[in-house]
Amino acid sequence: MEIDIKGYELLCDKGSGKYNEDVVGVCRDGAWLLDGATGLNNKNLISKESDAKWYVSWWNKYLYENIGKNKSLQEIVIEGLDNIEKEYLLKLNNIEIEELDTPSASVIIIKFYKEKLEYFLLGDCTLLFNDLHQNTTIKDERVCKFDDEVYEMMEKLNKREKLNIVEKKNILLPIIIKNRLKKNKEDGYWILEFDKEAVEKSMHGYINVENEIKIMMASDGFSCAWDRYNIFSENEIIEIGQSKGIEYIKDKVRKMENKDKEGIIFPRFKKSDDSSCVYLNITKK
Repeated sequence: MEIDIKGYELLCDKGSGKYNEDVVGVCRDGAWLLDGATGLNNKNLISKESDAKWYVSWWNKYLYENIGKNKSLQEIVIEGLDNIEKEYLLKLNNIEIEELDTPSASVIIIKFYKEKLEYFLLGDCTLLFNDLHQNTTIKDERVCKFDDEVYEMMEKLNKREKLNIVEKKNILLPIIIKNRLKKNKEDGYWILEFDKEAVEKSMHGYINVENEIKIMMASDGFSCAWDRYNIFSENEIIEIGQSKGIEYIKDKVRKMENKDKEGIIFPRFKKSDDSSCVYLNITKK
């Protein structure tokens, strides 16, 4: 017996930023989703487009080539960190950088075995399972806690004066920077960057595949459909993805964001975030 991909759907839609800094992938050995973040100093030091785009594109290629190795996901990611750090430093060519300059990414990776799945999560992406018996959600809420702090302040600004979404973010940039500097620290949150300790702190485990299992992997620009905008409920989202498609969910997100362009109803950092999702229907052969 071995795992078979009965069906899948991929989505990687650019938001209101200049470049799409998300990436998704699937192959016979697994699937992944990365949601990149460029440094807050607004410097692109190694890419003409976006350092975060370079970062997630590197991991996309690496996972295609290495996820099938006879190693755990944590071992595969640690090997990747060694390689990407060398390449990053080479591209920097001795340019001095600050902690805020480095690109990073929230990530979900799933690896297929004969009768089980292995999962690996860092950051604020969401992993949903439905195994015909129940829905299971796996997510690290620590990043969300820091974002919610800023959203509350944005709500107060909305009540005091009429500001656009960029002006509100600029006013609160010191708080956003303070939160970003908590990445890969015990009192902060863990994310994929160049720090191997983050791999040890990842949400990592295995799930047995007994029959059919449906999986949804979502960036926060997609999961906002249920955990921010309340367009859908979390319990129904996999079923909607299966019946109407993940493009349908993304379109509902974009409709809401176009209606609330300046973040009055739902405070946020930009009009539209990159929106990415991997939907998988897995069974045993």
